[in-house]
Amino acid sequence: MKVMVTGAGGFLGSHICQYFGEAGHPVAAVGRFATDVAFASSYPGLELLAGMTLPDPAFVRAVTTFKPDLVVHGAASAKVAESVTRPYFDFQQSVDVCAYVLDTLRQHAPRATFVLLSSAAVYGNPPELPIREETGPQPMSPYGYHKWLCELVVEEYRTLFGMRTATLRIFSAYGERLQRQVVHDLCTQMLTRGDDVRVFGTGHETRDFVHARDVAQAVECVAKAPLVGPAVFNVASGVETSVASLTELLARQLDCRKHITFTDETLPGYPTNWRANISKLEALGYRERVTLADGLHRYCRWLADALKGRRG
Repeated sequence: MKVMVTGAGGFLGSHICQYFGEAGHPVAAVGRFATDVAFASSYPGLELLAGMTLPDPAFVRAVTTFKPDLVVHGAASAKVAESVTRPYFDFQQSVDVCAYVLDTLRQHAPRATFVLLSSAAVYGNPPELPIREETGPQPMSPYGYHKWLCELVVEEYRTLFGMRTATLRIFSAYGERLQRQVVHDLCTQMLTRGDDVRVFGTGHETRDFVHARDVAQAVECVAKAPLVGPAVFNVASGVETSVASLTELLARQLDCRKHITFTDETLPGYPTNWRANISKLEALGYRERVTLADGLHRYCRWLADALKGRRG
């Protein structure tokens, strides 16, 4: 199977490239590659298509030449807070780019499977837990709305043009090379100078964490499945973890003795509680392979090494 990944220089994109590359699949990695791409040398069969900011005519040439069987679309804005201050920019980076990739495939690789990396942000604050795919979208940020609009564009191309598509609503993804969000922020505070660790919120907020390696596994499960009708899947562990519990786990992992303070502040655009029902994905053979404890251990080790490298 020939795999093309957009946004390949980003956190999730790089893990998906690595996952399929290590399995022996030819991989075309499309992206700007502003982030660390050390993963690129870890296996053969990877074609780096660097310096490409979509939409770009070079992408059409890449699709025509590479002839992908699977296209994983991860190129998009990934900052909830920035979407609140720059909503139109976020729309351009998300919805416009998604439509461009789909239309390129419609014209030049209509038989390729298209997998959208969407987000649980489309759910907002759900009325009940665990969240099922049938739960109506109630986004709380431009980022969430634009992910939902991307999903609608995917459904348009599936319905009107017969393309084979799937949408993955990813919950709180983390793992090596992550350089933002709560896991990164807490670890960075615990590993760098300062006597205190400040945590936004009350600590009672919850998330459903999933390691990037398991996100890549979910892509593989969906790509191999018979996709009938609108194929939308939650990607998570199915376990609800409070921010307070996460903080305790990381403090133990890092032997952090700093004073921890919860600010009681809320961030605009972020939900209060998340836990996913993943039975639909599990029916395709998906099983969590990286537990939260193991994943945090791997992440802490990676970040500690990365910080040492920056300090020289």
